[in-house]
Amino acid sequence: MIGRAFVVAALFGVTTARAEVSVPVALEKGIPVAQLTIAGATYPFTFDIGSGRTVHLTREVMAAIPGLKLTGRKVQSSDLTGKVRDEEEFVIPDLVINGVSFGEVTGVSHEPWGLTIGEGAGPPPHSVIGLALFEKQPFVYDQSRLELRFGTPLALGKEWHPMSHERAHEGIVMTLSNPRGKYRMVFDTAANLSLVKPQSVQAQGDQTAKCDLFGPARPCEYVGVALEGGVPLKAYLMPLPDRFAADGILGADFFQAYGVYMDLANRTVALKPARPAAK
Repeated sequence: MIGRAFVVAALFGVTTARAEVSVPVALEKGIPVAQLTIAGATYPFTFDIGSGRTVHLTREVMAAIPGLKLTGRKVQSSDLTGKVRDEEEFVIPDLVINGVSFGEVTGVSHEPWGLTIGEGAGPPPHSVIGLALFEKQPFVYDQSRLELRFGTPLALGKEWHPMSHERAHEGIVMTLSNPRGKYRMVFDTAANLSLVKPQSVQAQGDQTAKCDLFGPARPCEYVGVALEGGVPLKAYLMPLPDRFAADGILGADFFQAYGVYMDLANRTVALKPARPAAK
């Protein structure tokens, strides 16, 4: 969605999987969407590890899942615009996705959210799978190959590099830097660009560059950041809510550059340089 319209979706499970499942991913407005099979039917799901919940389900999907029960609770969530919305909580006794059991899952109804910039922008109107679905389920997301894999712990080869990271309330956080500053950035697969808070840039006395990514009527600025020895990325200055304690988010440009492996139960995050699939 790098063009005239931009969407950032970010919000503030469990499995006995025995076989690896590989699911193709399509990019809608730069946001990954996987076709997942639940209860014999296939539905589009936005893959959003910027969401700390397990699943956000549309009414259509909720109605199709056997045993799903509403708890009667309303759960409040907020996004990067600071907007707060009420979602209905439910419990699924055993959520099975593409033949993989995730056990009992507590999720919420899907209500649209996201930071939107530009005409015609908007997040995909699909159900969402979030980071918490994978609390006990390792996964690999390879955006360059348009692939999501889960179901079996991955034996890491030498091309994978375990990374220092932290688990914060916003999600998985890694530090990227340049010669003038360091930035704590949150993984967000449903963000189609990387963002950084202006106050974080100012506090470090970092240098910005001008850009016109949002069109001539909305001049912008960015800072260059990278992992040590890694691919240089542009993080665009954008105000974020006060409750967002990290310095920014890592979006599609980061995930296009790196395949990501996560095993949250064993506190492991690993990256490998992306290799586009052969044509």
